[in-house]
Amino acid sequence: MKGIGRRAAACAWILAAACALGMSVRAQAAEQAQAAQMQAIEQTEAAQMQAAEQTQAIEQTEAAQMQATEQTEAAQVADQMQATEQTEAAQMQATEQTEAAQVADQAQLLTEEERAQVAQQVDALEQETGWDVMAVTTVDAGGMGAEEYAEAWFDKNTGSDDGVICAIDMDNREIVIRAFGECRFYITDDRTEEILDAGYESVSDGRYADALKAMLAEAGEAYREETPQDNFLYDEDTGETVGYEEEHRKVTPLEAAVAFAVALAAGGAAAGGVVGAYRMKLGGYQYPIGKNGSVSLSRKEDRFMDRFVARRHIQRESSGGSGGSGGGRSAVHTGAGGRSSSGGSRKF
Repeated sequence: MKGIGRRAAACAWILAAACALGMSVRAQAAEQAQAAQMQAIEQTEAAQMQAAEQTQAIEQTEAAQMQATEQTEAAQVADQMQATEQTEAAQMQATEQTEAAQVADQAQLLTEEERAQVAQQVDALEQETGWDVMAVTTVDAGGMGAEEYAEAWFDKNTGSDDGVICAIDMDNREIVIRAFGECRFYITDDRTEEILDAGYESVSDGRYADALKAMLAEAGEAYREETPQDNFLYDEDTGETVGYEEEHRKVTPLEAAVAFAVALAAGGAAAGGVVGAYRMKLGGYQYPIGKNGSVSLSRKEDRFMDRFVARRHIQRESSGGSGGSGGGRSAVHTGAGGRSSSGGSRKF
């Protein structure tokens, strides 16, 4: 009986130890699971925090990019506005300079009201004709003649090929009209005299604004009444005459270069064809001129006995009209700036 009791007690102890061990293992497993859960929670929170930080960084980056874009756009708008303002200012300055050059009262002969009236007439004539029109006064021609000064002023202050300038030169005491480009076929010699006639009395009486306005008005009449196709230019430097159509048929440098290249190519082709056809070579066949040739000389005299010359005056056809229309002559010369102009001047 005692042995059985011991075995029972041993079994009970073993069972109790196993139970205790199981409980310890379960407790340890629970602790490990809890620790793992806590670690997972901490990792999740860390990941969430990291994601939040990344999101914040993205938002900050986007905000910085948006700010940079706004700053760039603002800078571009500011640059465009500044460039526009500078362009407008430059255009306004250029317009003012052009207006100042077109109506330049350097001799201070005009009141503000008179200058405005002359400027209005200049603008109206430009709108009607498409010419560059100028009205100038000066007290210092810089040692130049009145016409030379007017030509130099036009050359310096225009970007157009066609135009007229009316000037009062108090230094040389002359009124001047000069016409350039297409205008030369309108401002003929007769028209020049009419323009000078129109301004002479007023300028002699000291009514300078009236003189300029009268000259500009006559220039406008020349545009409206003249037929440029009927008129011609007489070059005082060379003595040559050029008609309207001939002037407008002049060959440009580019056209001359193209024509020269074509002619050169055609000449080369022709020469090549001749050489190829005959195939002449240096040292080849020579014609026996000494054997087959002969020379015969004779003397002949011409004696001048008398001369008969018939002359006939050919009348130019006229289409009528006033002030030189219908074959009117425009005497022109080339100024220091290389530009041809017609017109003239008159002392007062």
